[in-house]
Amino acid sequence: MSDFSYPADVAEAGLRFFLGWLGPHYARSTTVSFATSDGALLSAEVTVGRKWGLSVSVLNTVAADATVEWEASRAAIERRLDLEGRSIALWAPRGAALPALEPGLSQLLLSLEEAAPLEDGRLELRRPVTLHLRRVGSTGSVVTVLGGLAAHWAQFTNRVPGTFQLNSGELLRLPASTEEREELAERIVLAAGQPEADESQAIRAFDAWTANDLGAGQSCVIGTPAPEHEEWSASLRRNLRRLLKEAGPNLRQPADARALVVLGAATYADEEKLSWALRGMDPTLYAGYDILAVVADGVLKTILQPQRQTLPWDAPLA
Repeated sequence: MSDFSYPADVAEAGLRFFLGWLGPHYARSTTVSFATSDGALLSAEVTVGRKWGLSVSVLNTVAADATVEWEASRAAIERRLDLEGRSIALWAPRGAALPALEPGLSQLLLSLEEAAPLEDGRLELRRPVTLHLRRVGSTGSVVTVLGGLAAHWAQFTNRVPGTFQLNSGELLRLPASTEEREELAERIVLAAGQPEADESQAIRAFDAWTANDLGAGQSCVIGTPAPEHEEWSASLRRNLRRLLKEAGPNLRQPADARALVVLGAATYADEEKLSWALRGMDPTLYAGYDILAVVADGVLKTILQPQRQTLPWDAPLA
């Protein structure tokens, strides 16, 4: 742990994610021969199968959003995780506030201790939050929603006696379980029918964050303090183009193959915008790579991958 520096290098975590997929996928050992990073761009030389050279470029798109407060908070969490002997990649939803002091740090560690595994191998930790529901009109049957439940307002339409406002600003990410989501919706509908509905009602819920157990090495908190907004997609494309151009010299380095890994923030893995942004860009910016992968919310997706037995280390095993 004495070699760790804080906050952790998110791009280095992206490399670890990629190699965690690459080795098992091709049934080959991987060793990092050399790596250099400025936090936003990591360039690495990887030996595959103790014979072939793979050049890897990792683009960290969340670096541009970092603030002093955010970096200090994630450094405090990472240090605490490492002191506890954990090796965790913690994925915070977009716009989340990170605890930097007690009791928030201990509460977060407790949530990690009680985290439940998901089917894809990630961990899901629960952080208690409070929703606020209030009736603002006696006519209609609709709930106006602010916060993490805004996309689910239709679940309450024609099911509540009047017009309501629901403040779910503390809830950024719903649990993966469909049953739990439906149960929360039912509790909101039930609260709307109570006699005290004209007063603000507190409804307990859980903000569900994800994490990966890395097994060994430094812990890392990955996310952005910036919530998604109208200009965010355009700024993501600009940031990606800049990073791709900065990674261009890596394509001229001798290697048996080249890989590009793009790491970014997403509240849900299936809603990540990295794949969409890359597909909408000039393909010549990444045409020299053999493998293109994106990493968000603890999930690695391959966008470009050669057919089996194309790469030199992918020959059939004897």
